[in-house]
Amino acid sequence: MKNAIDIDIQIDPACADPKVIIRTARMTPEIDDIVHAIESSTDSAYPMVTAYAGDTMVLLSQREIIRVYVESRKLIVWTDRGGFVARGTLAEMEQTLNRHRFLRISRSEIINLSKVSNFDFSLSGTIQVNFDDGSGTWVARRYVRAIQETLGLV
Repeated sequence: MKNAIDIDIQIDPACADPKVIIRTARMTPEIDDIVHAIESSTDSAYPMVTAYAGDTMVLLSQREIIRVYVESRKLIVWTDRGGFVARGTLAEMEQTLNRHRFLRISRSEIINLSKVSNFDFSLSGTIQVNFDDGSGTWVARRYVRAIQETLGLV
């Protein structure tokens, strides 16, 4: 069967939250659809984010958000499609976003951990965050310890 998917479910009492692992030779649109379906079934508690591109309102899935930051007193929601302006405060946005996926790295920025390609610890006392889209940002010094704890490094 060419289109069959082998599904293996393992019951582990030590596993507090379900974890899905997909093994594949390469990323395909079908695999992306599966990931989206799984996330959609669990994202009901995490609503779409409303943002604006000029006068046009767009609904953004939390899955597509790379980072949210404040720039010139505007709340910017950055995605692969570019930046959108959201209403409200960063603190309000933080309450809306999935706390298992998003992490505050400064007073003015929240990042999506699933969009991070790597953390660069080469500069002493700070952390550079590099994203899958090639962009990057820095963790504020006062948040370094919390980030290290979240990543299990301390």
